[in-house]
Amino acid sequence: MNNKWSRRRFTKAVISAQVLVASGVLTLPLACVETKKTEGDSSINYSQQETLKNAMDEIIPANEKMPSASEIEGVNYILKILAELPDLSPLFISIINKIEAQSLELLNSSFSNLTKGKRIHILTNIEQTEPELFKVLKDFTYESYYTSEKVYELIKYEPHPTGTLGPKMKPFDEKLLDRVKNIPPMYTKI
Repeated sequence: MNNKWSRRRFTKAVISAQVLVASGVLTLPLACVETKKTEGDSSINYSQQETLKNAMDEIIPANEKMPSASEIEGVNYILKILAELPDLSPLFISIINKIEAQSLELLNSSFSNLTKGKRIHILTNIEQTEPELFKVLKDFTYESYYTSEKVYELIKYEPHPTGTLGPKMKPFDEKLLDRVKNIPPMYTKI
């Protein structure tokens, strides 16, 4: 994957951050986070990355056809965003801290040590009690997944840059509509 940010990707990240600030989601976690960070330190530590990885894998788990969020390097995607937009780091640290705090409080265990069912229980609880934070986690998980070239290949998606014509489409076959045209109306005429 290209490590450089495209104008579209940068604009999307900036707009996302602005929406978070405007909605108040970004200010709440920033005020709640108690982290000691050195200047320029915008990354999350290994333990936090494990929690994030496990949470992302419960949002998008692997199945027989598709990889999980971590298998397409979803955590690395978020780390790259945090490196480019370090002001978002406290938000992610807040999300991770909420996951860990609820795991310890409700189940007396670290999130990474929980079974799948218990992890889902914790995430469901956070979705209900902290919907804004959960939405950020869910949205970034989906974004990391569905912007991955690995996923593009698996779902047979061909990205086409803005301003190009895109793929050549086959001419539309009008015969495909014949069956629908011959169905009687399914509504009552008034």
